[in-house]
Amino acid sequence: MAKQVNIREALNEAFQALNNKDDRTHYFDIHDDSLITHGIPGNYTNNKEGMKKYYKDVWQAFPDSNFAFDHVIVEGNEAACMFTMTGTMKGEFMGIPPSNKQVVFNGIIIFRFNDSKIAERWEVIDLLSIIKQLSIRQQLSALRNGIFEYAEIKANNELKEKINGLFKKHLTE
Repeated sequence: MAKQVNIREALNEAFQALNNKDDRTHYFDIHDDSLITHGIPGNYTNNKEGMKKYYKDVWQAFPDSNFAFDHVIVEGNEAACMFTMTGTMKGEFMGIPPSNKQVVFNGIIIFRFNDSKIAERWEVIDLLSIIKQLSIRQQLSALRNGIFEYAEIKANNELKEKINGLFKKHLTE
C-alpha cells in the first residue's frame, strides 16, 4: 500500500528550504528528477535543471530574497499556492542590470505531486509589478529582453540589431 503523503507538510518543508540562506539546495530535493515546469522564462529549460538554474539566478540577483506562502489550497495530489517574494536586486537578472532596490512581488504556483516529490509545476509571476519597482534603466532592459523572447525576433538578427539600436542610447547612459 502506498504511503499517504501530507502535501501541506511537504510544501512547508519546500518553503523552509527555499528560504534557508545557508543551504537552499534542499529545495531541489523536494522536486522529482523528471520534473516538468511551466511558466519559468523561456531562456530556461522546462525541467529540473532549468528550474535549478532559474532559482540560482534569482538567489544570485536577490541574495536576501525571502518567500512566503500567503494561501495554500490542497486537493488530492495537487496544491495551489499564492506567494510573495521580497528581495533587494544586487545582481543582474535575466539581462537586467542590478538596481540595488528592494522589490516585492506576488505569484501563484500550482504543484502536482507524485508521492512526496513535486512532479510538475505551473508558475505565474506578476512581472509588471517587479518592473514598476525598478529604475528606468532596468525597466528598459526588461522591455528589450521581453521583446527578444518572441520567436520571430529570436530568428531575425537584422530585427534584433534594429531593436538594440533603439534601446542602446538609454541603456548605456
